[in-house]
Amino acid sequence: MTDQGPEKMCDVSLDSETNDEKEVTRLSFPVTEMGDTYYLVGGKTKLETEEKDTDKNSTSSNKKSASEEDSQTDRNAISSPEENQQASNGEEENTEMPEHTCTISIECSTILNNWGNLKQSKSSFVPSDGWIMGSTTVEYDPGETVYDVLYRVCRETGIHMDATYTPAYSSYYVRGINQLYEFDCGELSGWMYRVNGWYPNYGCSKYEVSDGDNIEWRYTCDLGRDVGDEYMGD
Repeated sequence: MTDQGPEKMCDVSLDSETNDEKEVTRLSFPVTEMGDTYYLVGGKTKLETEEKDTDKNSTSSNKKSASEEDSQTDRNAISSPEENQQASNGEEENTEMPEHTCTISIECSTILNNWGNLKQSKSSFVPSDGWIMGSTTVEYDPGETVYDVLYRVCRETGIHMDATYTPAYSSYYVRGINQLYEFDCGELSGWMYRVNGWYPNYGCSKYEVSDGDNIEWRYTCDLGRDVGDEYMGD
């Protein structure tokens, strides 16, 4: 001790724990000497509740998890413009109409066997192998006829085609293809069409095309007998 007054000696802390409630009580105060007497000056109590802290941490963690889950749900619910466009394109692709196709060919090989009957002015229009157009797969729209397909193919490929409408038969009659007309190779010559191996006995603009049809335009020099038309052969 000095003459100057009380002197602080140290700080003392007392802890007590209650196991049932899991609480810790801590008393903290300074010890001061004055003469032969020691004084406890002031003091404060700190109550720590482990259970409350644990509950607080648990609640905070749950709130954070719920917030993260809501945020993830929001992100999943919002699609980017690119994703929306891809989904839209997928729907458009699924709604597209299927393609309808058939095959078509044009040949005049019978002229090669009847060259002597051919008009000399037409010889340059006859291919050396007789094929004006080999078998080609083309698209068509439902309801189109053999005439429609021939007309479009000739227009797209630049092959000459000449036809006339015959009111008596309510149908188009094909007079010439690739500058080769009826009667150019004899009085029984001209163009005929065959579908799937059969020669229809009506106009080409009345025959509606079906998927997979094989259409053949063939030049005959003998009213169909030389190209396998059994009906004409009888």
